[in-house]
Amino acid sequence: MATYFSLTERIKTGRWSVRGCVPTLERGNDKNGENSMDMIESKPQVIIVEDEPVLRDNLIIGLTAHGFQVRGVADGASLDIAMSDQPADVVVLDLGLPVEDGIDIANRLKGRTDLGLIMVTARSSADDRILGLESGADGYFVKPVNINELAVTIRNLEQRLVKRPDTAWQLNTESSTLCTPAGISVFLTDQECRVMRLLLNKSGANVTYQEIFLVLGQPDDIYAKARLEVLVSRLRSKVMKADCSETLPIKARHSIGYIFLTG
Repeated sequence: MATYFSLTERIKTGRWSVRGCVPTLERGNDKNGENSMDMIESKPQVIIVEDEPVLRDNLIIGLTAHGFQVRGVADGASLDIAMSDQPADVVVLDLGLPVEDGIDIANRLKGRTDLGLIMVTARSSADDRILGLESGADGYFVKPVNINELAVTIRNLEQRLVKRPDTAWQLNTESSTLCTPAGISVFLTDQECRVMRLLLNKSGANVTYQEIFLVLGQPDDIYAKARLEVLVSRLRSKVMKADCSETLPIKARHSIGYIFLTG
């Protein structure tokens, strides 16, 4: 008969694998009668990129129990959408993913000083480890992973990360307004808001045309770049009309996409 471990037992013993059922999260109440799990600090933000649903769920539940705010996605395209919705502090990345391999995803994320990258994979050879670290990984775990060790690694990594610099440009997605450094608000359309959110989330880094088309939900056809140029031009004009002292610092990157300049 197969033996299953509760979440508490798995955390205490470090027993964590894709075998067995997804553990049930045991919640407790504090002295005020409030749910103790709701009192856990939500930082840092972690995204799990794993195409195997049971392992992905196990990692999400285990890291949530350690106090992280965790989301899970199945592939690179879903990761891009999740990152545009809300940036992560640390990405836990499987290598054997469909469509876009984990190494390719890592190379795209390489150089982001505000993002930690940990690989969790079945590839255990020394060459695979070296390739992973050369691709920008801050840590490399071979499955099955010890959830306690992974949590400690994420904590240590989060403390060393260079945080995203505060930008004078502020985007309010609820009201769809962009606030200039002078404090003047500019109303944005839904598509303009999506583009600004993506560019601000990756301030100082090149954002590819494909990433922008993805958040816009538009096909990458022969008219895609022209449509985007019109949108960006309209954005610049809106800002200039509302605040003539400011120029929206969005610059085109030839054959790549756009960048929101900082500093």
